[in-house]
Formats: sequence, C-alpha cells, structure tokens
Amino acid sequence: MERIDRKTMAGLIAAYGTADTPRVYTHRNRLVGELFWRSHDRMLALSRSSKRGRVLDFGGGNGVLLRELSHRFEEVVCVDLNADIAREVVRIYGLPNVQVVSDDIFKLGLPGEHFDMVIAAQVLEHILELERLAGEMRRLLAPGGELLASAPSENLFYALGRKLVGYTKPWDHHYDGRFIIDTVGTQLMLSRKQYFPINWGPLAVFYLLRFVKEASPEGAAS
Repeated sequence: MERIDRKTMAGLIAAYGTADTPRVYTHRNRLVGELFWRSHDRMLALSRSSKRGRVLDFGGGNGVLLRELSHRFEEVVCVDLNADIAREVVRIYGLPNVQVVSDDIFKLGLPGEHFDMVIAAQVLEHILELERLAGEMRRLLAPGGELLASAPSENLFYALGRKLVGYTKPWDHHYDGRFIIDTVGTQLMLSRKQYFPINWGPLAVFYLLRFVKEASPEGAAS
C-alpha cells in the first residue's frame, strides 16, 4: 500500500489539523501507526470485485488512502466535513484523478449507482445517523458494488490497548463493529467479516467488513 510518510503527515496535521484529526499515524509509538496502516491493507484485500472505475472514500479527510486509491481506480471522490489535509495530499503527491469535497454527504446529491466501491475506514462509528447513511451508500453503489469498512471492536482487549498507549475512548465513538454490522446489514449484504490483527473476536482491535449491493437480475431493464 502506498502510504503517506510520517513526516509529511505530521506537517499536514500541524498546518491543517483540528481537534478531531486522528494522530495515530504520527503517534510516538510507531506500532500504533503500523497497526492502522496494516488494517487498511487487509481491509482493501477483502474486495472481490474486478471493477475499478469509481470509488468513494467516505470520511477520508486525512487523505491516508488517496495515494493507493488513485492508483487502483480511474476516478476517486473523497468526501469529508473537513478535507483540508486530503486536498494537500492530492497536491503534494500529484493525484489528478482524485476529487476532494468538504461537505455533508446527505447534502451533496451525488448521482445514484455511480460508484463501484465505497470505502469507510474507521468512520462509521462516528456517524449518529448510521441507518440513514447505510441507505445513502446503497443508493450510491452500482449493482454488485462493494462497501469496504473497518470499525473498532470496543472490546476489553481494545480498551486495554488504548490505556497502554495513553488514549481515551473518543467521545464520538458511538458504535462498535457488531452494531455497525447489524445496522448497515439492513441495507447491504454482509459478504465477509474478519478480525484484525488476530482473526479471533476477543483479541480483535478492528472489524474488517465487506458489504455488497445485490446485482441487478440478469436481463432486467436498467
């Protein structure tokens, strides 16, 4: 996976970051950043689609996935309420096929059935209107399209890990991975679930998830 180097990310956070900008990629304990980078690798590896036309990076305002997505897809759209860092990533690394939008996804009116894939890396737990968002992602995905997501387990192992590295639970971690599965699953079919870094629930830090929008019936009118 093509990463944003640690020094560049630290400079971008210093210049454009807010109180809500994740600091995990520049944490003094480099294992923290490595955990997140590798979780992204494993999340993207869940994809089973050969379509690489358009991808939506939802909540990707820190820009960490944009270099990789730019090389994998013809067109990348990144949507976040605060996307200043993502814009700088596009400028620094020269990613001409990436469009960055700072806005509420519910207000954008993006075209339906437009994206082959939606990425939601460590973001769904922050969205209070999760069921509404799941419906919007279903609308945006083309038939057969994928939603790839990662989410915190919020189990005892994760709580211990937070304590060891000096973090407290963010105020806006509203949901854990199990709730996200149940809620998004009302709109999209859960096709695959893995735990990370160990594929066993009690020792999981993250849930890695692949949801799929059902394909149109063969021969049906578009």
